[in-house]
Amino acid sequence: MLTRRDMLKFGLAGTGYVILGPNGVISRADGDSLPASPPTTPFIDELPLPGLALEVEPFSDLPEQYLRYWVDPNTTRFFKIASEQRVVRFHSQLPPTTIWGYKDLSPFALQSVGAGSLQPLPFNVLGPTLVQGFGDLHSLLDMSSSCGSTRPPIGGGSVVRHINCLPPDHRGFGVPRTTVHLHGGHHLARSDGFPVSLDNPPNYSPDGFPRFIVMEPPGFVAPPNEPPSQPTTELCPDHGVVTERQKLDYYYPSLDPGVLDIVRCVSHETEGDKGERPSTQWYHDHVLDFTGPNAYRGLAGFVLCFDELDSADENDPNPAALRLPSAPYDIPIALQDKRFAADGSLVFSSFDHDGFLGDKFVVNGAIQPYLEVKRRKYRFRFLNASNARIYRIFFNDGNPGGQTFPMDMIATEGGLLSSPLRGVVSFMIAMAERYEMVIDFSKFSTGSILYLENRLPQSDGRKPDDGLLPQGSGNKLLQFRVTGDPPFPDNSQVPDVLRPFAPISQAEIAGAVRRSFRFDRTDGAWAINDRFAGDLDTPIATPKRGQPEIWHLENSSGGWWHPIHIHSEFFRVLARNGRVPSITARNPVVAERDGLARKDTILLKGGDSVDVFLRFRDHLGPFVFHCHNMEHEDMAMMARFDVVP
Repeated sequence: MLTRRDMLKFGLAGTGYVILGPNGVISRADGDSLPASPPTTPFIDELPLPGLALEVEPFSDLPEQYLRYWVDPNTTRFFKIASEQRVVRFHSQLPPTTIWGYKDLSPFALQSVGAGSLQPLPFNVLGPTLVQGFGDLHSLLDMSSSCGSTRPPIGGGSVVRHINCLPPDHRGFGVPRTTVHLHGGHHLARSDGFPVSLDNPPNYSPDGFPRFIVMEPPGFVAPPNEPPSQPTTELCPDHGVVTERQKLDYYYPSLDPGVLDIVRCVSHETEGDKGERPSTQWYHDHVLDFTGPNAYRGLAGFVLCFDELDSADENDPNPAALRLPSAPYDIPIALQDKRFAADGSLVFSSFDHDGFLGDKFVVNGAIQPYLEVKRRKYRFRFLNASNARIYRIFFNDGNPGGQTFPMDMIATEGGLLSSPLRGVVSFMIAMAERYEMVIDFSKFSTGSILYLENRLPQSDGRKPDDGLLPQGSGNKLLQFRVTGDPPFPDNSQVPDVLRPFAPISQAEIAGAVRRSFRFDRTDGAWAINDRFAGDLDTPIATPKRGQPEIWHLENSSGGWWHPIHIHSEFFRVLARNGRVPSITARNPVVAERDGLARKDTILLKGGDSVDVFLRFRDHLGPFVFHCHNMEHEDMAMMARFDVVP
């Protein structure tokens, strides 16, 4: 199996493209001769909405640490998801496409539906959508009075059992070994999707960290120096028996950051940080060297988060509830770009350092779909799930010289903003970022045709091209068809205050440990602080649990842009290029200033630097930070840090 670093050694990575087709044949092409996808007619297929993951019965064979410290079958929810190979259609005019995808193994699993019609669709491209609830657990603070005594398990949260059922003898790109990262989660290191199994993993109690963190494919035979992988009672969708090394249980506590430190009596706070609750998360494969091709093949899905404030009910009688637009008017939107062969198979490459770009724009697994909308407000949760493409999104009528309409921004990947940004003309969204927008269709007449249009040109995986495409000449991603007259009844709202939080105090800033990380290129490979990136056996930093930190992140790599993602905690952006970020721009909107927004991914353009404030709470052990251009990540633009007591 060739890794990206092997390709570099063999001289296959450099200028142009190396195409690793689905049949396993390697060929070369430059940017002008890369084969185009077959033509497709836009806006003839409905926007898919992935089904919700359904609970299953509690597992009886959980890891010992889970049963002792974490999981209570009476309050913890259980889910079972398989990684499998399946055949789907990205467009009704394309032949069927074989993908890798996540499958809900509940016997009552829900099919994807049309986001407007709510009618079942024949294919699931994205994985099942997980829903997490925050703030509904029994009082943990009562337990802090008995720090030295034996306590029952924390309980609550979710256990997701992931099972690797990918074909071990596949041909083409990707590798059938998996880990799963829940992007934006605050949870145990063992449940974070560490990219590789460690020979000498740290083992802090009570979290623990298993020796084998990567899930192997069916038929895996352990080498002689490792224990055999014994059969279990689980079955893959093809009824094959699952062995121990094929599955891993991920526990997501769904607790506010800082709560566990209080329970363990290592913090003097009186409650967790409710301001750090997430809104839109996602999960995807995260295995070392192959995150890009594995996620491109289809291993991705949404996680939606709610609490008593953002309660998933626009008719909630609780006066504290925000009453934001709720299902079926709360719709996640995953943006991707892909390239297809004439037979419908996925084409993937770029074993250079730049990043792979497709020529078909895919929304929730459908090429340029449509959505029928009622004359009312909708909440759209945008996720950039592309490997290397950055988007700048406008809501307009699609006509050259036509009208552009405003949106209200209510959230980033760090959760709800402290207050909405109204009148947004456009927003830029880099890989792994999430932005949530509310669009009010009540002002449009029945029969109106509207679009989400990407007007940011990009012909190179390094970064977007200069300038903007004229309106109507960009990439129309999604078509809206307005229905209903008179306007549809709508009790939802976008209040002036969402989830307010105070900026980091000067005292905390003064007491923070400062670290600097410079992202650079050395001899054609990525380096962090002049050290070749990708060494995950040794941490580059060891922040102390609960200690305030300020990380200076600097892009010194020249013409490449890097969206940097830090695992385990949201961060606050204190400065960009030495200045406090603006919150006044609306075209594109800037939503990163501390006191307005929290982030888990930050875009560094060429020469940019940012200063971000972090405090790693609750969970010890190894985590990573990395560029989320997946080709950069797979070329080892990643480093490990360990949170220590």
